[in-house]
Amino acid sequence: SSAWEHTTIYKNPGKFLVGNEFIWADSAYPLQTWLVAPYKKPLRDLPENEEFNNHVSMVRIRSEHAIGFLKGRFKSLKGLRVKIQDKRTHRLATYWVIACIMVHSFAMKCEEEENED
Repeated sequence: SSAWEHTTIYKNPGKFLVGNEFIWADSAYPLQTWLVAPYKKPLRDLPENEEFNNHVSMVRIRSEHAIGFLKGRFKSLKGLRVKIQDKRTHRLATYWVIACIMVHSFAMKCEEEENED
């Protein structure tokens, strides 16, 4: 979380988040109005906070399953061999992930159309 505090998004969330947008995080991150994380002890033991933590956990699990599914479909994402050293290599890695997501979306649409026939 200390590295997180040195990121641009932490220092200037308004540059990345619009309106009521927020970021899901795990309990290692400090709460912010734009960063939602599970409650920690002792507050997590309150019934309403326990329910909230369960919902946050369900979202996190779905997100992890989606990433796992993409890694299963696109083996190149398992060991993305781009050493992120600067803006250019960061952009390259980002574009590669986005391209995989787009191809996956296209494949899902095609599979859906095939099943309708």
